[in-house]
Amino acid sequence: MDNVQAIFLDMDGTILQENNKVSDETAEVIKKLRQVGYKVFIATGRSFDEIKNLTPEGFEIDGVISSNGTRGDAEGKMIFEHSLTYEAVQQIIKEAKDQQIYYEVFPFSGKRMILNEDYDWITKMVEGDTPPNNVGISEWNSRKSALDGNVNWVDEIPETKFSKIYMFTPDLEKITAFREHLIDEKETLSISVSNSSRYNAETMAAGIDKGTGIKEMIEHFNIPQSATLVIGDSDNDRSMFAFGHYTVAMKNARPEIQALAKDVTSYDNEENGAARYLEEHFLK
Repeated sequence: MDNVQAIFLDMDGTILQENNKVSDETAEVIKKLRQVGYKVFIATGRSFDEIKNLTPEGFEIDGVISSNGTRGDAEGKMIFEHSLTYEAVQQIIKEAKDQQIYYEVFPFSGKRMILNEDYDWITKMVEGDTPPNNVGISEWNSRKSALDGNVNWVDEIPETKFSKIYMFTPDLEKITAFREHLIDEKETLSISVSNSSRYNAETMAAGIDKGTGIKEMIEHFNIPQSATLVIGDSDNDRSMFAFGHYTVAMKNARPEIQALAKDVTSYDNEENGAARYLEEHFLK
């Protein structure tokens, strides 16, 4: 891996811990990597505006690929964006509402949106501190955090640009069927479909994912694909593993995700596994 120039890190399940925070240890390793000349990027399903709330004070990186590749920011500016069509947004919301599947609509900046008319059943779905079924505590806490002042409740969805729609339900059978339905509608709605856990689905503009985001980012910095290293843990990282040259899965990733990567960390995300891997291979 002597030729690595750019390191791309997923967030949830990779550099985020159960409390949905990047640890000081991980932040320090990233700082040292940048000091010795590596460029370090985040490639996440999270929205760009969320990231500042998940990282320690003074946290710095070279760029962010957010909302599963729909937005790219570097050098203090947005360098690319890919929006869903307004017609697709309206149709997907309608279909989610019909099945009472929780949804959040993400503009490229500002708070995500949910319709006022759905307040009662949306908030009821995420009541309680303990996640139901096998929903991950991180995803559960993220939904509770979203509803605790991080959502704009609106009477109607405005006709603007949107990076993604996130959908969730603790009913595994329902979300699996709904995700498959969205995949069947990909061409009609001009969308791509992904998921970061078994209990969610996300839609972005057609042909857009973390892999395309990395491609656009390295083209901006004139970095060859052969000099990229990616670390991730879940289904929405598949495109990242397909594009990155050196690929690393987290110890906490499911076996089928680990099988996509060339290497696996020795420690999980709660143990700062990504940071410890990078320190071992690039700082010693």
